[in-house]
Amino acid sequence: MATILNFAQVYNAIKAVGHKRTILVEGDAGSGKTSLLYALQRDPAFANYHVIPPVDCMQLSDGSIAMMDLDRERGVSFELPNARFGVSKQNQKGVKGSKPIIVGFDEIAKPRQFVKDMLAPVILERRIGSMYLPTGSIVCGFTNLSLEGLGDSLQAHMRDRLLVVRMRKPTADEWVLWAADNNIDAAIMAAAKQYPNIFESFTDYLAGGKAAGKDLKRENPYIFNPKDGMQDKWVTPRSLEAASDVLHASQGFDEATLTALLEGTLGRAFTGKLMSYIRFGSELPAFSRVCDEPDTCPPPKNPTAQLVQVFQFVTLVQNVDQAEAVSVYVTRLREEMQSLFVNTVANSKRNANFLQAATFTALLAKVRQYFGN
Repeated sequence: MATILNFAQVYNAIKAVGHKRTILVEGDAGSGKTSLLYALQRDPAFANYHVIPPVDCMQLSDGSIAMMDLDRERGVSFELPNARFGVSKQNQKGVKGSKPIIVGFDEIAKPRQFVKDMLAPVILERRIGSMYLPTGSIVCGFTNLSLEGLGDSLQAHMRDRLLVVRMRKPTADEWVLWAADNNIDAAIMAAAKQYPNIFESFTDYLAGGKAAGKDLKRENPYIFNPKDGMQDKWVTPRSLEAASDVLHASQGFDEATLTALLEGTLGRAFTGKLMSYIRFGSELPAFSRVCDEPDTCPPPKNPTAQLVQVFQFVTLVQNVDQAEAVSVYVTRLREEMQSLFVNTVANSKRNANFLQAATFTALLAKVRQYFGN
């Protein structure tokens, strides 16, 4: 099986060579490929770049890439780029003060052939119509695996013009750290931590994969299975984020409504598992009580409830006083929960308040001493 990269490795590759060569990122649906573009947008190294919103190639036609114009005085015609790409007479290669552009072509292997042909000059030459992208501009593309059966196909000469890499899904630990920094619901983080197989790919069950020879439908009913014609929905990193949006807006929902929405987001198999985490979360002591009574507020006895509570703390703490109170409370939880809490916080972008809390820093030292994390 070909070498597969993680998100950070693909990102670093685009950042390093994307201004010279177009990298095509192939990967499972919903695995975060398009998020690479948003990560580039947030990178201080590209603060002076014009980052184009993802270009959905399935929506392109000839006029939405470049349009023919006439210079009747000179008796010639030429093509002008569509405004969406940020290339113009004032912003193109050779014009002083032009801003480099970052453009990501989403679903680049799916559109009709004439669209792919019109995109070829952008991919190969950094040119749209008669204008070249400003020096330093980055071009990249994203598409699904052909094995998913979603219609992804590129002719050989086009693939030869691209640097093709495959990006894997995040692992459970990688995704949970991202989730902690992005306001994902605590019950979803807890369930994801307990069911790491939701981040597997169906390709893991093909020849050469880590689960080759096992029955995908029986072993992992949660993820996309291209051979299961009865499968309506499944879990992806993208659908987990969507499910979090549902839970954040779920106040007032009855259980049937919430279950139906989650089944329509994640599939029935995983929704059945997730609902138990949601129920435990609803029974936890109020966060305000934990902060007011960290030494006496009774912790839940059930390990699953403690797991949900740990991720709840990571996302809810807003100041040093809360971080200190929560850390005192956590010292009364099971040791494995203490380790999970400390390591999640330490590797999260939300750690500033905790690192100023005396109890947390002491707990961090203890966990690293005894658990080696």
